[in-house]
Amino acid sequence: MNKKGQMAAIGLIMIVFITILVGVIIFQQIAQTIGTTTDTYSYNSTTTFPQNGSSIYITDIRALSSPVLINGSTTADVVTAANYTVTNNVVYNGALSVMITSTADTTSGWNGTTVYVTGTAQPLTYIDDSGGRGVTTIILIFLALAIAIVAMYPVYQDPNFRAMLGVGK
Repeated sequence: MNKKGQMAAIGLIMIVFITILVGVIIFQQIAQTIGTTTDTYSYNSTTTFPQNGSSIYITDIRALSSPVLINGSTTADVVTAANYTVTNNVVYNGALSVMITSTADTTSGWNGTTVYVTGTAQPLTYIDDSGGRGVTTIILIFLALAIAIVAMYPVYQDPNFRAMLGVGK
C-alpha cells in the first residue's frame, strides 16, 4: 500500500474540489449581475410633469432613449416633444439620472399633471461602451473554461491517461 501516494491524491482531490467550488460560486455571481451591465429594458413609470422651465429627475436609470410621455389620467393624450427635453447621464445627488425639463413656453396645460414616462432605459450599472460589454461576456466564458481545466487536471495527471494520449512517460 502506498500511503504517501494516497495522501497526495487525497490532497489533490481536496484542492481541486475547493477550487471548483469557489470558481462556481464566483461564476454564479458574475452570471447573475452581467445582465444589469449589458442589457437595456423597457421603462414604465409615473411622475409629475415639471412646471414651466423646471426639471424633474428620474434617479433609478442613467439614460432613456425614445422617451414618450403620456397623460396619466386619460392615457390617450401624448405630451408632444416640444413641451419637454430629456437629458441623459446627469449627475443628481451624486448619482447618474435622467433629467426631464419642461420648456419655458409650455402653454398646453401639462404643468403639474401626472404623466407616464416610457422608453428604453439603461440601468445605473449599465456599461455604455460596447467594447466593455463584450469583454464582460468574454470574462465569463474564460472563467468557465478555467473551471473546466481545473476539473480535468487530476485526470490529465493520471499516468494511464497520459499513456493513452501518448504524452510524457
